[in-house]
Amino acid sequence: MNWRARISPNLIIIAVCARPYVVAAAQAGFKIAAFDIFNDIETRRLCFSSERVAFSDGGFDADDLWRKLCAVDLAGAAVIYGSGLENQPKLLDRISGCFPLLGNAPETVALTKDPSRFFSLLDRLGIAYPETRFEPPPELPGWLMKQGGGSGGTHIRLWDGQVQGYYQRMAQGIPASILFVADGAELEVIGYNEQWLAPAPGMPFRYGGGVGNADFTDHARISMADAARKVVAATGLRGLNSMDFMLAANGPLALEVNPRLSASFDFYDIPALLEMHMQGCCGVLQSLVQRPAGSKAHLVYYADHDVEVSRAQEWPEWTADLPVAGTACKAGEPVCSIFAHADDAHAAKALVFARARQLDAQLRTF
Repeated sequence: MNWRARISPNLIIIAVCARPYVVAAAQAGFKIAAFDIFNDIETRRLCFSSERVAFSDGGFDADDLWRKLCAVDLAGAAVIYGSGLENQPKLLDRISGCFPLLGNAPETVALTKDPSRFFSLLDRLGIAYPETRFEPPPELPGWLMKQGGGSGGTHIRLWDGQVQGYYQRMAQGIPASILFVADGAELEVIGYNEQWLAPAPGMPFRYGGGVGNADFTDHARISMADAARKVVAATGLRGLNSMDFMLAANGPLALEVNPRLSASFDFYDIPALLEMHMQGCCGVLQSLVQRPAGSKAHLVYYADHDVEVSRAQEWPEWTADLPVAGTACKAGEPVCSIFAHADDAHAAKALVFARARQLDAQLRTF
C-alpha cells in the first residue's frame, strides 16, 4: 500500500507557531485544523478551523487545548506537532489515545526530554556535552539553570543559587542545530543551522532566529550528524527532528534533542519536507534528491514597545505570522517573523537583521 493511502486527508496541527506546517500541509492538499498561540492571518486563511490556545511556562494550557481539540469535527484526523508539548508528556499521551500521531510516540518524547535519561544516554553513546549536574554546583559563576522539556530558550537562566531544574556549565561557541528526518533507525540530514538569541529581561537566552545551510566546517557537520545518527538508533526517533549543539573550539557539544517539528523547518523551502516527515513516521526514509541553493534566514521580531496593529499597517512581503488588525502586542512579545534569502548564510543573516531594523522604523510610525 502507498504510504499516503495510510494517512487521513484530515490533519490536526499543534505547535507554538503552526503556520509553517499549515502552509506545507495546505500545499499537500490536507484539510487542516490548527492550534497555536498566534492564530495568524495565514493560518486562519488556510485552515478549516484554527484556534489560539493559552500558553505559559513553556507549554500549552492542557485544559484549554484539550477542550478545543475535542470540539474539532474532522473525522479520522491525524495529529502532527511541534513545540509546546514536550514538558507535558501526559497531555501528549492523552492526545495519542484519541488521535493517530504522525510524530514520535509519547514515551520517545519523554526519554529524550528527561534530562537525567538524556544525558545518561549521551554518556553511553560517547557524545560530548557541557558539564551537567542535577545537584546545585559548588559555585555560582559560569553555570546555567535549565528546565527539562523547555523550548525556545525561555527556560534557561543564569544560575542564581535557587534550587530548580538542572545545571549546565556555560560553553562558549556558536549555537547550532542539525535538522534531519528519521525512520526509527537511520536518518537523512536536511541541513545545518546557525541560531541566535534575542535576550529579554528574565529571558537572557530567548530564541531570536536562525539561518539554514550554515557554513560550518566539515568536522563540525560530520560530528553533528554522527551524534544525531547515534541518538536515532538508540531511541527510535521518527519523522523530522532537530538536535541542538554549541560549536565550541574543540568540537560540537550536544545540548538537547527536539523530538518533533522544529522552527528550522522554516529554513528550507523543500516542497516535500512535510511529506518526508510523514513518511519517516511511517517507517519510510526518503532521500533528499535536490537541496535548496543559498540560505534562508528567519528572525522573530519582538516588540520593544507596546504595539497595536493598525488596519493601515502594510506588511512587507518578507514577513509572516502576521497578527490581525487590532491585535495588541506588549513590549517583549513576538509580533511577526521576518525572512531573507541570500547566496550564503552570512548574507542572509545580515539581510534579515537589516529588514528587522526597517520594520521597526515602520512600526514606530503608528
